[in-house]
Amino acid sequence: MMMQLITFLLAAAFIQNLVLTTGFGTSVLLRMSRKRRNILPFSILLCLFTVGTVLLCYPLDMLIGTSVAAKWFRPLLIIAVTALLYTAVVLVLKKKFTALYARVSRVLPMAAFNNMVIGVALIVNHQFALSLPGAVGLGMGACLGYLLLSWMTAEGMERLDNPDVPKAFRGLPSVLIYLGILALALMGFSGSVSLV
Repeated sequence: MMMQLITFLLAAAFIQNLVLTTGFGTSVLLRMSRKRRNILPFSILLCLFTVGTVLLCYPLDMLIGTSVAAKWFRPLLIIAVTALLYTAVVLVLKKKFTALYARVSRVLPMAAFNNMVIGVALIVNHQFALSLPGAVGLGMGACLGYLLLSWMTAEGMERLDNPDVPKAFRGLPSVLIYLGILALALMGFSGSVSLV
């Protein structure tokens, strides 16, 4: 059981990174990478919401089944669970941890309603059947991959802010080229060798 959690964590974090290969959260990645002090708190919140949504939706997936109506109902269910989780986190932070809430209140909605939170929950038991530890490992691995890519993007954006870069490629064009090269490098790991 623990081995499956670790296998999916490593697969999602390093080999088939969900952030760049599927596009989940890429625009938020660029936004968070501009302010380094927001990267770690945002990644922790993203992990909380991703794993929490997967944990709450996993048993509900088993209840609703695999009918055509269930496939239409699943996205609504995932969004409703995420909204309830967000409401609970906001209420707890406002009442018990007001200083922490003041620090993370601006990034909290972006972490809760991120494409990755909903995307990972949709992938679990839709594209491939996973056990609960595998689903949690996939969620944690995706968030770990997001954290690593955020730091790599922040580092790359600093280096791309160079006067030797041609004027036409400064700013967003050079960042998009950099992210494209990173995505190609990660796609190289998803060849015939796979841990999953």
